[in-house]
Amino acid sequence: MNIFGSYNYAYRINLNHLFLDRNFYTDAKVFNGKDVKDNYSKLFLHSHTARFGTDYYAGKNTVIGFIVNGNFNRFRRTNKNESIVINPMDQPVNTFETDASNKDRGSNWVANINLKHTFDTTGRELTADVDYAQYDNKSMSRTATSYYQMNGQPLQPDYILDGNQRGNLELMTAKADYSQRFLQTGKMEAGFKLSFVTADNDAKFWDMSSGTPVNDVNKTNHFYYQENNNAAYLNFQKRWGKWDLQTGLRAEQTNIDTRQAFGDVKWDSSYLQFFPSAFLNYQLAEEKTLGFSVSRRIDRPGYNQLNPFLFLIDVTTYATGRPGLLPQLTWSYELSYTVKGININFGYSHTKNNQNIAIARFADVFPDIPSDDNVTVQIPINLKSSDYYGVSIAAPVRITQWWNMLNNGNFYYEKYNGQLGITQLNRGRPVAEIQTNNTFTFKKGWSAELTANLNTGNQYGFMIFDPQWALGVGAQKNILKNKGTLRFSFTDIFWTNLPKAVITYDNYVEKWNAKRETRVATLSFSYRFGGKNVLQARRRALGSDEERRRAN
Repeated sequence: MNIFGSYNYAYRINLNHLFLDRNFYTDAKVFNGKDVKDNYSKLFLHSHTARFGTDYYAGKNTVIGFIVNGNFNRFRRTNKNESIVINPMDQPVNTFETDASNKDRGSNWVANINLKHTFDTTGRELTADVDYAQYDNKSMSRTATSYYQMNGQPLQPDYILDGNQRGNLELMTAKADYSQRFLQTGKMEAGFKLSFVTADNDAKFWDMSSGTPVNDVNKTNHFYYQENNNAAYLNFQKRWGKWDLQTGLRAEQTNIDTRQAFGDVKWDSSYLQFFPSAFLNYQLAEEKTLGFSVSRRIDRPGYNQLNPFLFLIDVTTYATGRPGLLPQLTWSYELSYTVKGININFGYSHTKNNQNIAIARFADVFPDIPSDDNVTVQIPINLKSSDYYGVSIAAPVRITQWWNMLNNGNFYYEKYNGQLGITQLNRGRPVAEIQTNNTFTFKKGWSAELTANLNTGNQYGFMIFDPQWALGVGAQKNILKNKGTLRFSFTDIFWTNLPKAVITYDNYVEKWNAKRETRVATLSFSYRFGGKNVLQARRRALGSDEERRRAN
């Protein structure tokens, strides 16, 4: 039996200083005023993470495992927003300030029981997992806005909104995989997976402007979500001579049922999708391989993206989800060439219902809900499609005995197609992403690292980013008879890896940039106790990994 566990505690203060310049236009593209915003936010986080598990070797060929992971967080957010309202003559007319605060509690845990059984020496193997996970979140919030004339005198009464939100999410999954070798170089794999997801989100908001709580019926809501996925797959792999072929087919049947208490809005959907794949490699020479692959995959939205609640960031900025958000479906084609460790990959993919986060005018997203012209909303949307053309290169280089270099380059063009409001999207841009990692090994247990990366500016739907780059260094020393390690690292030394972008619609243009904590110095010490031959815990994925990623 092998018993393992860990516990980690962290306290962090995260910064996000966001500057926005929002320009509004009529449908005829005539300037209609703008808002200039300075948004300063701090997040105080207490995080407890624990893991416990055991592997029981019931026999020579059978392992039974049990794992429990838990994460318990407490957040406190303070946010101050200062906004200037500018009229169509490009003159400031008034200002407003918003102070927002949140006190949040979040906990999640997952329990997993797993089995691995090897039938014989021919490679027949069965693995199985059963998972249960639960996520609970609570949030108390206050958003208070004061309005002023340009001379500093009050313009209108303050607006104060209190919120009490809670959410519960339950995940249950069961999966099994079987593999068997045949004809010496052949292999067959088959398996199935069942998953059940239930979410219950309740949000209550009160207008406290008068000092007496008044229920805000436009924001108070209750949302229920249920999802069931049933999947099965079959893969074959065969190698003969210089050829290596792998083919597979996965089928997924999905059932979704939602209900929104406000307006008693219901939405349900069921669909069956097939995901074929094929990988073919040919060894041209001892260190030369040519490969081709084609596959179809699905990317489902996160559960928070499906939540229709309207969250107030300031009086002109909302964030919300969309229950009808569709999964995106992608066909990918790749041609690869590998020679002496250098890999060159050419790729093309076409994505349908491309998932995208849009920041747009509220009236363009919710035309049936009355709103002022300068109110915006952040919401996940489905674009019609996107097309990706790219080439990537991975080139490890040994400069000297003590200097190793790993270089990666990704050069691509991605084009988006879709529509939001009156704006049609049918454009893309070329992008280069370059990264180099240099490792230096010296005498007496010393080593060092130098990393650099560059992004020439990519496009994300209606948003285009400016170029970004960063430089990082690190040093390490083995001490205490090589059982101890002292390490120092410094990321983004020049504080240049900061986002800056422009969002362009026919009737709205937003320019923004943010200062965040990308420049971090870390000093760490580790010490290894006991013998080197202690059995390590098995490194393995859980059956609910995909669902838990969507919950974060």
